Amino acid sequence: MRSAIAPDHSTPYCVKKPKIAKIVVKMIYQSHLTQHFYNSIKRILFLVLMLALVACGATPKRLGQEPFPLSHPAFFDTLEAYTGAPILSGHHVRVLLDGDETFAAMLKAIREAEKSITFVTYVYWKGEIADAFADALAERARNGVPVYLLLDSQGAKSMEEKNVAKMKEGGVHFAWFRPLKWYKPFQYNYRTHRKVLVIDGRIGFTGGIGIGDEWLGHAQDKDHWRDTCVVVEGPVVHYMQAAFAENWMEATRTMIVGDLYFPPLQEIGPVKAQGLRSSPMESSSEVYMLYLLTIASSERTLYITTAYFLPDGLLQDRLIEAVQRGVDVRVIVPGKYNDNYLLYQLARNGYGRLLKAGVKIYEYQPTFMHAKTMVADGVWGSIGSTNFDNRSFSLNDEFNLNFHSRAVARHLEEIFLEDLARSRPISYEEWRKRPYRERFVGWLGDWIKSLL
Repeated sequence: MRSAIAPDHSTPYCVKKPKIAKIVVKMIYQSHLTQHFYNSIKRILFLVLMLALVACGATPKRLGQEPFPLSHPAFFDTLEAYTGAPILSGHHVRVLLDGDETFAAMLKAIREAEKSITFVTYVYWKGEIADAFADALAERARNGVPVYLLLDSQGAKSMEEKNVAKMKEGGVHFAWFRPLKWYKPFQYNYRTHRKVLVIDGRIGFTGGIGIGDEWLGHAQDKDHWRDTCVVVEGPVVHYMQAAFAENWMEATRTMIVGDLYFPPLQEIGPVKAQGLRSSPMESSSEVYMLYLLTIASSERTLYITTAYFLPDGLLQDRLIEAVQRGVDVRVIVPGKYNDNYLLYQLARNGYGRLLKAGVKIYEYQPTFMHAKTMVADGVWGSIGSTNFDNRSFSLNDEFNLNFHSRAVARHLEEIFLEDLARSRPISYEEWRKRPYRERFVGWLGDWIKSLL
């Protein structure tokens, strides 16, 4: 829940009277609306209520609370309660940088798979790495390994038909997620942005990397992007498999079950991990709660890396409150190399309030920064598909792996500081003097940012 209204016994009678509200709610429940349309109606009713409160002379209030320190064990109990995902012991974790490390590890795991392969991803484009994955997946399927591939119909729309045909002919179970349908046009804006590969139900990969040549190499130039992924073994892999299974069931109306996909998993390492999936179309945004709680509970440091930085008002409030508590808040975002000029300028348009309050924002210089990571106080870290924007929090299905581990968190801090050395700080004065052309583009994008 993004905000709350404090009880106000002075609220005028015109807002308290429930008759009209009851009639509207009854109409909604009795109609055969799509889930998307129902959620849209709920949002409209909320906005109408806010306007009614203002019109009647009452001002909405947000419930405040003292920060609950991340160092306190109850932070994790609170996070589990809010997100419905347990923090589990017993994992081996390896952080992977860019395509050189990530693609090599993923392809090796695919080629060695014996029981099953499941893979959901947003980006699957054409090129060298797309061909390599198609060959590897088809080869395993031909050798009797059940292989399932689910691609987002928007993010992977440029995929070559030859690779689709190759995999289907090899026996890969292939499906598109939410293709455009004339009778469900609004659904098309709700995508799966998850990037989850599970091998034999025991090894899981996630992060920001898509299947495209832009991720090849090691971010060595402007044409090869910077990203971060992770491979994990241990009990949390069941939750990664569930993220795939959830999307697969929606797309195909079939389930994956049994020990080929959900084998017994033992504790094999020292790292505590949480697998967090969210599906805003189903009114579920656990990753939003993850960010809110982590920001509100950080005590010393908070380092965020994201491809799209468009925090809403509540997240901005929490970031500013963290600075006021003495937390060193730093954010790395893309610079001149980005994949969407409008979103880049829209993000820059929102820097002012944060910069003025002391949030430190840096623009990565060598190439497009596509990683999505967060690390707090040197003990708590997150890697996944979630960006710091409305699309990830309100429109996309996402998946993040979170870690309670000093070793993993310190490694993420080291990576962050290396990226920071290749980034340029943005000052409040510089932001105020940005060209009017950039201001206009940012202002224009602000009108439609809820859809982006």
